[in-house]
Amino acid sequence: MTNGVQWSKIWGNVILGVLWIACFLFISPTLIIDYGAGITMNFKMTVVVIGLLIIVLYNIFYRSNGLSTKLGLTCILTMCWLALIIFYPFKDPNNSAAGAVGFFTLIGGLAVSVLWVHFFADELT
Repeated sequence: MTNGVQWSKIWGNVILGVLWIACFLFISPTLIIDYGAGITMNFKMTVVVIGLLIIVLYNIFYRSNGLSTKLGLTCILTMCWLALIIFYPFKDPNNSAAGAVGFFTLIGGLAVSVLWVHFFADELT
């Protein structure tokens, strides 16, 4: 391990983040997994939870310094925030949660801004 940023971990986080966002965008919410005996699961939610578990385990078991992990997770958060702004149907009249999602999108934007100010303000090696 070195004191510098490990770019391979950050690029791995970016790739995993793009794949995780693609799970939200391209899997139909009407698909279900039927195990029989009345046990069903939503396929989209199952894939999203497994993808989040893969991202967490990747960051736990890929040993690197804390700076690389924080920068990689900040990249994932930024991509998720941008995908939410671009793809979420805020103006859909049938969407009753648009106001709450809009509020938390603004709060998420504040978090993204604060995190990137941290990385750009310090002299990182």
